Parts: sequence; C-alpha cells; structure tokens
Amino acid sequence: EITKNSDILPQIKLGMLQPSEHAITFGNAALIDDNLDLQMNDREIGAPIDRPLPTKVMVAPSIICVNGCMDFTLNQKDYHLSANDCLIAMPGFIAEKISMSEDCKIIAIATSHELFGKSPMKGSTTLRKWLIQNGAPSVLNLPQEYCSTLVTGYRCFRKAYSLAEEDFRPEIMMSFLHSTMAMFSSWLVKSGIRDQSITIPRKKDIMLRFLNDVHEFCSTERSVSFYAERCFLSPKYFARIITEMLGKKPGDVIKDNVILEAKVMLISKSYS
Repeated sequence: EITKNSDILPQIKLGMLQPSEHAITFGNAALIDDNLDLQMNDREIGAPIDRPLPTKVMVAPSIICVNGCMDFTLNQKDYHLSANDCLIAMPGFIAEKISMSEDCKIIAIATSHELFGKSPMKGSTTLRKWLIQNGAPSVLNLPQEYCSTLVTGYRCFRKAYSLAEEDFRPEIMMSFLHSTMAMFSSWLVKSGIRDQSITIPRKKDIMLRFLNDVHEFCSTERSVSFYAERCFLSPKYFARIITEMLGKKPGDVIKDNVILEAKVMLISKSYS
C-alpha cells in the first residue's frame, strides 16, 4: 500500500544525495528524482545531504548515470560510475564518500525494503537474485540503447505524472518502477544471466547472510554466536566459513561495522 503525505517531510530519502525540489515522494515507499535539466547548485540533487557522510542507507537505491561520472565508497569498497552505468543496492549499507563530476547527470530512485525486497514482479525478483549473487551494492553496465530508452521512459513518466489527477499518480509511479526494474533484468538476461542460472553456493550464502545481518544488527549484537545461530551453525564452524570466504575473522568484521556505525552516529550530532 502506498500513501502520500505532502504535509510532512518525506519519510524516505536517498540517503547519499540531497533530493531536488522536484523530487517525487510517496510516504515511506519510494522517492524518484533527477538533475537532467538542472544546473548544479546547493538545492539540487547531488548537493551535500543534510548530515555529513558516512551515513547508513536504509533504502534500496538505483542511480542511473546518464552523463559524466560518480565515485562512491560504500561498505569500505570503491565504486565508479560512468555514463550508462547504474548503481543498485539493497538497504542496509554504509555510504562513506560520494563525489560527482560537474557534468554529471543522473536519475535516482530509492525504494523501501518492503517495496523492493518483497515485490512479486519478475523484474524485481531477477534483480534481487543478481544482487544477492554479486553481493550488493553492484554496478550494472547498460548499453547506450538501454540507457537512452530509460531516459526517454523517465521523461514520459514525469509528463504523465504531472498530467494525472493525484489519486492516480501512485499507479503511474508504480508502473515506472516496475518497467525500470524489468529493463534492468532484461539486460541481465540478454547478458546470459537467467533466474535458473543464478545459484548461490552454500558458503557464499552464509557469508552474504552474515554481512546483511551485521549491517542490520551490529549496533546491538556483537557476539559471533548470535550470527552463527541465525545461520543455524555452530560458532566454530561458522567462524571457519566466514574467515575462509572473507579473509577476516567474523569478530573483526563485526568490529569494523561497529566502528562505521559509531562514525555515523557521531557525525549525525544526535549523540554525545
């Protein structure tokens, strides 16, 4: 269910970028924005967010780089986007750094975990499996034709949204979101990736579940046994798998994430 509340500040934010004045928001479900026809200034998308980085991003972002380039540091890993690249991620990661070239033009989408993580649509399902297999965040390299089509579709969506009565706008927004996810997934299939071919080895599945759990629970749960129990494994066997897959002991991974969480909390100035 999507509800719009224009009387309060948007409940969902990009987390990494300051939304522009023409961003479209629907309650805590989704945010859609761009700077395609705007000049960079402090009130537009790409300006610093309302609190300094690092910050924990609790939405699923899809950032399509139409022109120029962007650089991110997410979960202690560097990412680079050029024209026709798209950064896609599941919620729960930490953004440490972000920069954009002066000529950078983007389309940015942010959806809640409930909307992206539980969507039954085939496009969203395929994309989720791909993210899990690769370990989110991930960069999708789109061909020029796909990126141009997405931009054209986005402009049509904005026009249709502006013409529609408010009661029908959520349907138009959902149509755009589903068609965009379907385009991403369609390119994955054309690249040779299919649902049935997306299989996750047992050890990698344990590793990914551990990393997701750490991002979600490390502020309150620091013991290796807690995470081992969530994977239905003994702490000793669990630690051996994590060390083998990541080259780090699970306790060290937990500590690294706790430190990042502490930085986020201190920089937010909400805590002493």
